[in-house]
Amino acid sequence: MNPSRIEKAIDEIYEYVENCKPSKLYPNKVTVSKDELYDLLDALRMCAPEEIKRYQKIINNREEILGQAQEQAQQIMSQAQAQTKQLLDQNELVQTAYAQAEQIVKEAEAQAQQILNQAVGEGNQVRTDALYYTSDLLGEAGRNIELSLKEIESKSSMLINVLKKDIEIIKNNRSELQDQISGKIPEEEEAAAAEQTEGQV
Repeated sequence: MNPSRIEKAIDEIYEYVENCKPSKLYPNKVTVSKDELYDLLDALRMCAPEEIKRYQKIINNREEILGQAQEQAQQIMSQAQAQTKQLLDQNELVQTAYAQAEQIVKEAEAQAQQILNQAVGEGNQVRTDALYYTSDLLGEAGRNIELSLKEIESKSSMLINVLKKDIEIIKNNRSELQDQISGKIPEEEEAAAAEQTEGQV
């Protein structure tokens, strides 16, 4: 998988810190350019919304999957009703046609429900995977920024405030994602989908 824009931005921050001039008095400390580091942090901040939007599109595909499943279920029901009408119109085979029609409708209902259930399951999985992946990205970004903060916190109180603010934003975003992960899709939504299918029959 190609690295995301967030990962590239974090790598640039790492590379910048590694290339900074070491302090003569403190070998484990480096001297950083505040303007250059601010530019790198601004670039990181701009990447985060783009990454989130990209995975939000994946989540939105769930609605498209459900729509296609419902359309396919409706087509199956329409075909079943057409076959039922055709069988009932044959006067000499009314009883047989009626029994066959009931069987066709039952099979169509079962197939339509199966398709809808499968679509709901796939949509849930896509949504969950996207949330986990975005959460992992934000978690990794948070950890990397915390490491950078420990390296340079003695240099500038202003820089520390900026990094802490970035970490807080990321933690809040991740908390919201964790809430969505924990919530999943309510059972009422699946029940509503089942009732909609029964109503179409």
